[in-house]
Amino acid sequence: MKRIFYFAAATAITCLFSIAGCDGEEPTGPGPGTGGNAGEGGCGDACGSGRAIRIHYQLQGDGDVATWGAHFWGDGAVVSAPQWASPQLFDKSDDFGGYTDIQIVDGEDAGTTWVGLIPVQCADGNCKKDVETAVRWADLYASEENPEIREGWIVQGQAILREPPTSTGPAFKISNPHDFIDLGNGSVRLMFRVAKGSKGEVAYGTAADALTETVSWSDGDDINKQGLVIDGLTPGMTVHYRIRTSLAASEGELTDERDGLSLTPVAVDPVVDTGDWANWGRQGVMYQLIVRTFADGGSAKASVQDPEMESGIDGAQKDGVGDLVGLRSKLQYLADLGVGSIWMTPVFAANSYHGYDTTDFYNIDPAVGTLKDFKDLTEAAHALDIKIIVDLVQNHVADVNPWFAAAIDDTHPDHATYRDWFLWSDQFSNMYTDPHPFDPSAVVWACKNYRCYHQIFGGAMPELNFRNPAVRDEMKKISKFWIDLGADGFRLDASKHIEQFDDDNGVDLAVHGTHVWWKEFNAYVKRDVPRPSGSATVLLAGENRWDDPAVANNMVPYAGDMDSQFDFPFRTLLANFANGQAGDAADFVKYVNQLRTDSAVVSSGGNANHFYQRFLSNHDLERPATQFKDAAGANLLAVLKQSATVVLTLPGMPVVYYGEELGKEGKRDKYPGADVEGDWDRDEHIREPMSWFEEQIFIEELLEGERVKFHDVDVAATNTANGVTASDAGVCSAPNPDYRFVKYMSNPEPASVEAQEGDMGSLLEHYRKLIQIRKTHHFITNSGVVVQKVLDNETWYEYSLTAGGQSLSVRLNRTGTAQNFSRTSVTDLLSGSNGPGFQVPPHGAVILQAQP
Repeated sequence: MKRIFYFAAATAITCLFSIAGCDGEEPTGPGPGTGGNAGEGGCGDACGSGRAIRIHYQLQGDGDVATWGAHFWGDGAVVSAPQWASPQLFDKSDDFGGYTDIQIVDGEDAGTTWVGLIPVQCADGNCKKDVETAVRWADLYASEENPEIREGWIVQGQAILREPPTSTGPAFKISNPHDFIDLGNGSVRLMFRVAKGSKGEVAYGTAADALTETVSWSDGDDINKQGLVIDGLTPGMTVHYRIRTSLAASEGELTDERDGLSLTPVAVDPVVDTGDWANWGRQGVMYQLIVRTFADGGSAKASVQDPEMESGIDGAQKDGVGDLVGLRSKLQYLADLGVGSIWMTPVFAANSYHGYDTTDFYNIDPAVGTLKDFKDLTEAAHALDIKIIVDLVQNHVADVNPWFAAAIDDTHPDHATYRDWFLWSDQFSNMYTDPHPFDPSAVVWACKNYRCYHQIFGGAMPELNFRNPAVRDEMKKISKFWIDLGADGFRLDASKHIEQFDDDNGVDLAVHGTHVWWKEFNAYVKRDVPRPSGSATVLLAGENRWDDPAVANNMVPYAGDMDSQFDFPFRTLLANFANGQAGDAADFVKYVNQLRTDSAVVSSGGNANHFYQRFLSNHDLERPATQFKDAAGANLLAVLKQSATVVLTLPGMPVVYYGEELGKEGKRDKYPGADVEGDWDRDEHIREPMSWFEEQIFIEELLEGERVKFHDVDVAATNTANGVTASDAGVCSAPNPDYRFVKYMSNPEPASVEAQEGDMGSLLEHYRKLIQIRKTHHFITNSGVVVQKVLDNETWYEYSLTAGGQSLSVRLNRTGTAQNFSRTSVTDLLSGSNGPGFQVPPHGAVILQAQP
């Protein structure tokens, strides 16, 4: 996705401004790297002549609090914000722990301006981070010693306290009493939280006044991680329950009770049989595109009265933003390529250009069209036998989504409805110790309005709470809405993170919240959503990402949850092969066979019907034309053709990222030294406009002091220059309206449809030929096809595919020189040569079929 990822510590702070504010007020000021009193112990006597925020900090466990400090920033309110990795230390102490004073600008605005801060411990430029938060002088406790100082207290891993701690006793109150994971088989896993070392029981029954059954836990059970399972329930019948807990403490026995609780379990019949699987997926080729950079069909209308009946695009003039109308006009191109389905990155209303921070799941981003445009697209695509796959982000939403806006604000009229749609820290949390799934330096919590919530992809994207049945029901409702409009399936963004804490806690597969949910959702979209007669089975394709082939088995438990998933480790192996490596690190056939065997093991969560989606690139990854450029040199085109040959001749579902068939370049990259592009690598550079035209026209800007050119596509001039070609769809500008520059497009543009159309030596025509071969020899896509490595040495890599009495052999030249071999009674399907002598060009390929 998409998306906001954590980068190196020095640049991570750039993400913080999106979460630091409250009620629309966010710090946007100095941030890191502005110099100042790094390492000093507060404002000292200066505080007597101005206002200051005093932050008290207490460690959990051993350590010296004086080695910790505060990194802070703000919008003109912070004086001398410290440089990253050199925080203002907590070098003064009191009974609570350490503290420091952050001086703020004296004046009327000091009462309303926010200061963002992170407690950090830094050494040699590397910092351990506690959870980030933000405070406002006016909200904090007025110091008794100086009315110009306001105080807040942070216990490591906890949310900030705005009043002095009043008790050192243990927390013992029950939290999250309504949360549960429905196992779908008459059992539920209650997910309330209690003090560690407590004991208690849940009493339950079919009526509120008849709680006749009990299940208990002891003081040695960690139910905050494992939950408490109730078995033997009747799906569809409401269960009433009460929770009681007690904790032995020095103050005596501390008790709590929550009653009047209820839940209604559901029945789930998991999708298992071959006939229920979306097997059409393995038989076709998926094409991934970003709507706003693919094809421009017109300008977004200023207003639309009825989005279900009216197009949102005015075709009279192009605006440089790709849209659903433009995509519809290019369906024939995709049909001619041989595409069977289109995966569109998110088109829902969202807070960012990439769409992975949804604000409204029931509406289209107005820049790309309306609901009518989506329905028109699906109808036109289906007429060409092309299916539409919607990118459905269930894991998280935007922090400006109305659900979260209500949840974070206890004065909001819908607060009670939406508060439990998200996961909040509580008195039993230690947010500092919760591991981040892919960045050891990051935390999985963010704080806003003095509340802390679970996040993985940045504080601007809070995680939804799938322990809440209302969230689960809403996701089903959303899926039905889009299926009814013509969607044929869903790409499931960040699908492995639905219940991240179950991963962290090593919860058994049978009760793991992520896997339980996807089985429930899969059964719902396939069985409970009515579809017209003859419609294809709804496809679920998961993004369960691990790049390292050594841990590819982590994907296996998802094989029983959904039809398919994206095979990132395969891409790693194929990249190794393309870059000249050998042995197991590049043996993709061995890998494919082992993964297929492992994924069929039911006891590991697998299913033999599951298939993998194999690809060279996507919207988060470096494009192969850039990735292989240095190693391939003059043979780059041959390497790209050879890599495509592998992807399109192996079982599974090939996925082509838009422009890949043209050899478009792209890499997450940055320009040095200018405010306009920021300090971090830009995803926009791997999401640049589709190259329809050979002639591009740019507006160029030269940075002062830098010999670097920025290219901003001149949409009107390019479309005018390509008047005939542009009659149905215009060129697009860069995807991000706030960062309009492209880096990898050129003029003339050899990686364009116009330059390669009809050139039989081009990469585009190679892709068309490969896809046609795959369609004609459809046994390649058979779930039982046998893939066998025939030859693996420094010169050749060869594998065969056999099923139903048919066979093909794919032979790859691993070297940078032409190679010869002999074989009788075979035809090369790529060149048409019948042999018996074959010459394979540098990094070339042949696909051999026995002659009749």
